Amino acid sequence: MTNRRSYAVGAVAGALAFVLAYVLVYALTISAVRDSLFTGVAEAFGDEDAAWKVVGWLFFNAQFVTTTITVDLPLVGGTDAVNFIAESDSLSPVLYLLPPGLLTVAGLATARLEGAADVGRALRIGPSVALGYLPLAVLGALLFAVTVGENSGGSPTLVTAVGLAGVVYPLVFGTLGAAIGAASSGEESRATPRSS
Repeated sequence: MTNRRSYAVGAVAGALAFVLAYVLVYALTISAVRDSLFTGVAEAFGDEDAAWKVVGWLFFNAQFVTTTITVDLPLVGGTDAVNFIAESDSLSPVLYLLPPGLLTVAGLATARLEGAADVGRALRIGPSVALGYLPLAVLGALLFAVTVGENSGGSPTLVTAVGLAGVVYPLVFGTLGAAIGAASSGEESRATPRSS
């Protein structure tokens, strides 16, 4: 029963980390996204909601997941994988810190809520953050697709969106956070004097 509760707490923490990371990326990038050429082109071709999807690309770019851009035009067409954060002067590298930071906090919160005072237990419950993060990463990779015309558009590169952002990031940083939470909890209990 405790394991199920721990996994549920970790899953909720992972889902919250995903949502908060997206919201923060949105807040930090929406003005630049609204001014971008691709958003204007996408909206001109009928995808009026392109801005929040392009923010989704940046959210995944912050986890080193490229955006696959396909342009179907004679002579200049083709497919390219782009990380807009790495290639743009208007986007801050601070964006790279948001997902790992929030996933670390999610793991720490999971350990604290579950009273994990030893690192061994933290290493068992920390990865549960992925249970909430992975499904949203898969959903986001699909929802953040923008189509322009019949054969042009862009979306997060699916394999790395699932494997890197959906699995590796929450496993590594959720576990790191849980270990930090357990270690600091153990230090606090040792520092607290026992009453006689």
